Amino acid sequence: MNDTDLRTLIGLLCEAELRKRGLSASAVTWSGHQNSADGGPDVRVALGDGVTIAGFVPRPHTGFQVKKSPMPRNEILDEMRPEDVLRPIIRDLANRSGAYIIVSAESTSETTLRNRRDAMREAVRDLPNAKDLALDFYDRGRVASWVRDHAGMVLWVRSEIGRALPGWRPYEAWAYAPDGVSGEYLLDDAVRVRTDTDATEPGLSAVVGIQRVRDRLRNAGGVVRLVGLSGVGKTRFVQALFDGRVGEWSLDPALALYTDVADGPDPSPITLVQNLIASRSRAIVVVDNCPPDIHRRVSDLCRAPESTVSVITVEYDIREDQPEGTEVFELEVSSEALIEKLLKHRFPYLSWTDLHTIAQFSGGKRESRSP
Repeated sequence: MNDTDLRTLIGLLCEAELRKRGLSASAVTWSGHQNSADGGPDVRVALGDGVTIAGFVPRPHTGFQVKKSPMPRNEILDEMRPEDVLRPIIRDLANRSGAYIIVSAESTSETTLRNRRDAMREAVRDLPNAKDLALDFYDRGRVASWVRDHAGMVLWVRSEIGRALPGWRPYEAWAYAPDGVSGEYLLDDAVRVRTDTDATEPGLSAVVGIQRVRDRLRNAGGVVRLVGLSGVGKTRFVQALFDGRVGEWSLDPALALYTDVADGPDPSPITLVQNLIASRSRAIVVVDNCPPDIHRRVSDLCRAPESTVSVITVEYDIREDQPEGTEVFELEVSSEALIEKLLKHRFPYLSWTDLHTIAQFSGGKRESRSP
C-alpha cells in the first residue's frame, strides 16, 4: 500500500470502530493531500467530550498521522516538531485530553517500537500538559490486528494489494449501478416486501422491510432468505441494508462479505463461514444466487450457539417451503411511479411520456444483473 491507500485504510477502520460501538462514523474525517503542510493529522476522530471509547481509537479526540516509511526517531521529531516547534494540532489534542498516534506501514521489533514511543514523548517535552495526551505508534502488525477485527476490511485490504479471495467482495456496488455505492436507493410508500411470519400482514414498504431485515441480521446467528423474481432488485435491496442514507441504524459495511455462487467463490460460503466462526470474527455474509442446499448448511452453522456470523441468502425462489430457522422475505415488483423515478434519475433526457410508457412495459422490474 502507498501512503494514500494506508490513510484510506485507517480512515475506514476508524469509521468501522465507531459503528461497532454504536457511534456515528461522521466523527471521522480525512482529506487533502497525504503530504500537505497543513499541520493537521491525516485522519481525525472528533467525538463529544463525554463519549466513552477505547481500543484502537483510545480517546474521543484522536489524531492519526499515517506514513508508509518506518518513521525513525529523527522523522518523528520532524513530523511532530517542524523547525523544532510543536504542531498546534498536538497542543489542541493535549488540551482535549486526546490521543496522537503515528501509523507506519513497516514492522518493528519491541525495542524499535519502544524507541519510537520514546521519540514521541521527547517531541512533547515542553508541553505543560503532556501527561494529558496519549501517545502511541502503530506498526504494520498492529494495523493488521485492527483489520482482523472487521471481517469486511480483510477483503478490502486483500483486494487493494492484489490478493483478493476469488469470488468474494467487500461492501461495494454489488448490483450494477452507474453511480456505484454513492447512488441513491430510490423509495416510495408502495408495498414491496412480504414476510412469512404473519399471513395477515398486508406487506411492507421497502424502507420498513429494510429495517426489519436489519433487525434480524444485526446480531450473530440471524438468518434471512430474500426471494423474488429476477430483475426486481434483490441484490440492490441487500446493498441498501448497509447504506446509512436509507432508514435508521444501517448495518456496518465493514462486516459485509458478499459472494455470488455463480462466480464460483473460493473458499465456498460454507467453508468461509466455518473459518469466521472458528476465528471468532463477527461478520454478515451475503450469498447471492444461493441454492437451498447451501442455504441450509450455512444457516445451520450461523444458528449454532458459538456462531459469530449472521447471513442473508438471495435466490430466485417463490416456493412455499420455509427453511428451518429462517425468516423469508419476498421482494415484489416496483410500482410504476418508482420505475419512472428511477428512469428519470438515470436518463434525465427522456420525456415524461416516454418514462411512463417504459414503466408500463417494465412489469415493475427495476434492474438486472447486467448493464
